[in-house]
Amino acid sequence: MRTDPSDRAERGQPSAGGAVRPNEPDTGVKMKQNPELQQYTLSPLEAADDDVDLGEYLAILGESKWFIIAVALAITLLGVAYAFLGRPTYAVDVLIQVEQDKTSVDSALGDMASLLGSQSPTEAEMQILQSRMVLGQTIRNLRLDIQTEPGYFPVLGRNWARYMPPDEGLNAPLFGLDTFPWGGEVLQIDSLEVPVSYYNQKLRLIAGANGHYTLLDPDKNPVLEGEVGKPAAKTIGHETLRIFVSDLQARPGVAFKVYKYDELTALTNLTNNLKVAEQGKSSGVIGVDYSDYDPELATRAINEIADLYLRQNVERKSAEAQSTLDFLGKQLPLLKQNMDTAMAVLNEYRIRAGSVDMPKETQVVLEQSVDLQSQLVALRQKREELVQRFTPSHPQVVAIDAQIARITGLMKTLDKKVQALPDEQKQILQLERDAKVATDLYITLLNNAQQLEIAKAGTVGNVRIVDHAVAPIQQDKPKQPLVIAIAAVLGLFMGVVTAFVRHALRGGVEDPDVIEKHLGLPVYATIPHSKLQERMGRRLHSNKGQNLVLATQDREDLAIESLRSLRTTLHFVLLEAKNNVLMITGPSPGLGKSFISMNLAAVLVAAGKRVLIVDADLRRGHLHEFVGLQRGVGVSDFVSGQCDLDAAIRPSGVAGLDLMSTGAVPPNPSELLLHERFAQAVQEVGKRYDHVLIDSPPVLAVTDAAVVGRLAGASLLVIKAGANPLREVEVSVKRLRQAGINLRGVIFNDVKKIGSRYGAGKYVYQYAYTKRK
Repeated sequence: MRTDPSDRAERGQPSAGGAVRPNEPDTGVKMKQNPELQQYTLSPLEAADDDVDLGEYLAILGESKWFIIAVALAITLLGVAYAFLGRPTYAVDVLIQVEQDKTSVDSALGDMASLLGSQSPTEAEMQILQSRMVLGQTIRNLRLDIQTEPGYFPVLGRNWARYMPPDEGLNAPLFGLDTFPWGGEVLQIDSLEVPVSYYNQKLRLIAGANGHYTLLDPDKNPVLEGEVGKPAAKTIGHETLRIFVSDLQARPGVAFKVYKYDELTALTNLTNNLKVAEQGKSSGVIGVDYSDYDPELATRAINEIADLYLRQNVERKSAEAQSTLDFLGKQLPLLKQNMDTAMAVLNEYRIRAGSVDMPKETQVVLEQSVDLQSQLVALRQKREELVQRFTPSHPQVVAIDAQIARITGLMKTLDKKVQALPDEQKQILQLERDAKVATDLYITLLNNAQQLEIAKAGTVGNVRIVDHAVAPIQQDKPKQPLVIAIAAVLGLFMGVVTAFVRHALRGGVEDPDVIEKHLGLPVYATIPHSKLQERMGRRLHSNKGQNLVLATQDREDLAIESLRSLRTTLHFVLLEAKNNVLMITGPSPGLGKSFISMNLAAVLVAAGKRVLIVDADLRRGHLHEFVGLQRGVGVSDFVSGQCDLDAAIRPSGVAGLDLMSTGAVPPNPSELLLHERFAQAVQEVGKRYDHVLIDSPPVLAVTDAAVVGRLAGASLLVIKAGANPLREVEVSVKRLRQAGINLRGVIFNDVKKIGSRYGAGKYVYQYAYTKRK
């Protein structure tokens, strides 16, 4: 059963529009009232109501849903544009394995393997991969310090060339712009030397006819002319500019961008696109990734890096063997010469002295002497090799020196025995010893040299390339589905954030309870947003003869139901008023006070009252547009004496409702409203009608409301939900009260029912009925 609003009013309960009734029961909330603004200090119980709940967040989102959708759509479209129009990059990779075990050659050579060194850890190999030794040589081999690029038409040109690759030759120019490249252009520069001041600067190469071209400096001044396939040079100051163009395919007038980078800049450009990382923990497998706009160049670059790294690794592993070979290469000729000389002297002595047989004792001395001499020469050779790697104080070098000293002592003892032999045997013994020592030493070093040659030839290093790079077909970035998905999510997120920021910056009062708590003014009605009124409002200023009063077009609209509740409340508002004149005003323009005035008048007329509505907004009043009338004569004409009161009042077309429009727009509206004739007119119409509603100008914009309000028995302040900051409302209330106006309460207008707490039953208590068919 529906409770009649008047019954609730008599019991002191809220009206259907959320109005505050007299004799409202005590809630236990203690408030301190400011006599000037009736501003209250909230108790903890009231403060608890200020907590932000989920419903308020949902209300903000619902209110801004189209704005959020627009922001999300805009950012998503930007993401789609980037995904399809952004310059694509292509990623390639190689896989390198670092061996941890000894090679088979090391095992075969035994002690000789110590000369070949040991393998490097994976981390060290990764640093070598990114070193200037490897990358610098890559830049030089592939001429990565020279970059060329066609000067495409902005945005369109590059993507046209990308999506419309030429079948043969060059693409036809679009829009007759034949000085721009549109696809198929080629520029190959094999060598380029520029002055230092030109490094990292943009040069321009303009294609000419028949293979000719012109090179422009960074200031776009021609500095050199050349021909394809021929080197060109020019002296600039004390430096020389040299260029060799091996291929040029473009229409005359097409420009190319040319960059010559210094070594460090080229190295930085290369390392910025290079990623080196171990695949798995302690796996010994290194992954090398490289990305570039040109898939073929990316493939060649990363394969060149891998090949150069492998080559230096092998060379590093065979470096010590090569060092020993170099040493032996210098010693072997000398040893062979010593051997030949010793053999020649021995043979010559044998021929001169005849056949000399050494006794058995002398042969034993010879063998011992040869053995000691060979050991001594080997130790001295090994010491010389060690000194190349270590200092003389190194333990290994000290040990070799001790062995050399011991053998030297033994040789001195043996020499004493030799001195005791007969002269002939002593001579032949010495010659035999020298020849045998020289021969054994030469053969030993020759064998060592051959072993090292085998070791060097068999060295494969401790790394191997598992996978070489393959030219990619699909682009790596931008990843179109991912970019679009991220753009959509980011757009939705930015839309929500922006909606909350807009809501926070707007600063308007969203909750009628804030007005009641902070200003002590009752909110007599909350008027929901009406979509029908929104549609009719678009036709308002061009209305000719149509009735656009919502109360007569849709009596069941929730906004009209709220005005009916306000109609009931007016009985109590005007009980102690000095007359039946009600002024409706607002802090600023655009709050809907004219809509409230006209439809409240129509609702009063529907209750059987005779009502006059007066348009006192002599600057921008437009009440006549609601009923399709011309401005005609009205307030300004009557006050200025150009017509009488009866002529200024016209039927509105709504039965029981008369209208007194603004009349001609005057140059001095405030002075007219202060005129005695206007006060007499208000007093007179108050006697003729049950209710007189005056639509006044905004309080903060002009002073007219203060003038008109003194003539009214009561006044209501219209506030639009979310449009008026609390401070603005406070100032409006203060001005009205300082002018002595009887401000009774507030009408909270245009509350959007979007699932917020305003429309969920806390302030709006309307019930919409539909007739059963």
